[in-house]
Amino acid sequence: MSKKMVRKATKCPGVYKNCETGKYDVKHCFTEVDPYTNKKVHRQKWVYGIKTYTEAKEQKAKIDGKGFRHAKEGCSLLTAMELWNEKAEASKYSVITIRNTSQQFKMICKFWAPDLLIDNITEEQYLKLIAACREYGYSEDTLYNINSCLRKIIHLAYKNRYIAENPTLFWDNPRIDPGVKRNVISRVDFEKLDKFFFQNDFYRLGVSNYPKYQFLVNLLYYSGIRIGEAIALNYSDFYECILKNRRYMRVNITKSYNSSYKLLKGVKNGKSRKIPLPDKVCILYKKILEEHLRNGGTMDARIITWDHSACRMMLEKACKSVGIRNYCCHDFRHTYISNLIRRGVPLPIIESASGDTQATILKHYSHMFVGDEQMLLDVLEDDDM
Repeated sequence: MSKKMVRKATKCPGVYKNCETGKYDVKHCFTEVDPYTNKKVHRQKWVYGIKTYTEAKEQKAKIDGKGFRHAKEGCSLLTAMELWNEKAEASKYSVITIRNTSQQFKMICKFWAPDLLIDNITEEQYLKLIAACREYGYSEDTLYNINSCLRKIIHLAYKNRYIAENPTLFWDNPRIDPGVKRNVISRVDFEKLDKFFFQNDFYRLGVSNYPKYQFLVNLLYYSGIRIGEAIALNYSDFYECILKNRRYMRVNITKSYNSSYKLLKGVKNGKSRKIPLPDKVCILYKKILEEHLRNGGTMDARIITWDHSACRMMLEKACKSVGIRNYCCHDFRHTYISNLIRRGVPLPIIESASGDTQATILKHYSHMFVGDEQMLLDVLEDDDM
C-alpha cells in the first residue's frame, strides 16, 4: 500500500508545505461547467515542487488570475443566437441563410445545453463537440457549417459587449475537410451489398434486421434520398400510382430524422418531393410491410427504427464482409445523382427528384466517369464537328 502524502497548511490559503520533500505545493480550486448538463463541476489543479514559500505564493496568485471568470449576467449560447437572429432580420438575410443557421444551432444543442454560458466553454469542450458531431455521423461539410455557426454567434456576442473577450480567438480550429470527394458505388459493389443482406441474418430481440437493411440500401441506391430522410419514413409514405397503364410506387419525402427525440418538420432546403421507385424496391417494401402488418403494426409507424450511427456501422460491417471499399450512406445519394447526370436526365428533373439546386448538383455530383473520355473523343473526332 502506498504511503499517504503529508502536507502542512501555511498562512497563505492554497499553499502547502510538503513534509516529505520540504518543498511547497500549490492547490487551485475552480468550477467547470459540464456543457451536456450545464451543471457546475468542482475541480482542483496542483503545482508541485516549488522551492520557496515566496515563489509558491506568486505561483498561487498567477494561477488564480487564470481562473474562470463569471460575469454577473453571463451570455448564453441561446442569447447569442437570438442576437444573431435580430441582426439577420435587420440586415435582410436570405430565408435560406436564416434557416440553415437555425438548423446548425439545433445540431449544437444536441450536445450542449442552449443556456450554457459562453464564458464557461473551454477549448477542450469545443474540440470534444466537433469530435462528438463527427462520431454522430455528420459529414465534413456539416461539421464545417456547425463550427462556423458557433464561432460567428460567439463573435457577434463579443462585438456587442455581451462577453468581455472572444474565446474563439484563442481556440485552435480543428481540422475539417469540407468538400470531401464522395465515392460512386459501382453496380458490382452494390450487388455485393444487396446479396450480403439477402443471404445473411442478424437477429436482435428475436427478429432479423437484415431484410430492412436490404430494403434500406436499395432505397438509398434507387432514390438518392438522404439517410436522415430514409430513417424518418413511415409505411404510409409509400403509395401506388398509375401512369400510362403502368403501375408503380412513389415515396413521399416530407421530413428528416434528427435525433431520438425529434423529427424535423421539413427536409433540407425545405424541398418536399415525390420520387418514383423501381419494381425491386417496391417488392422489398411490400415484403416488410406484410410482415409488419402481420405482427400488428400500423401504417404510421417508422420503417427504420435505428439512428444514423447504427446504419453507418452496419454498412461498414457489410462492406468489410464482402471485401469492398468502405462506403458511407451519402455515397448512395452521390451515386444516384451522378448516374442520372451520366444517363442524360435533364437537370430540372434531377433537381426535382433530389431536392438540391442545379448549381449544387453541378458542383458536387458532376464528374468524369470511367469510359467517359471515349465519349468525348468520339464527339471531338466527328467529321461534322
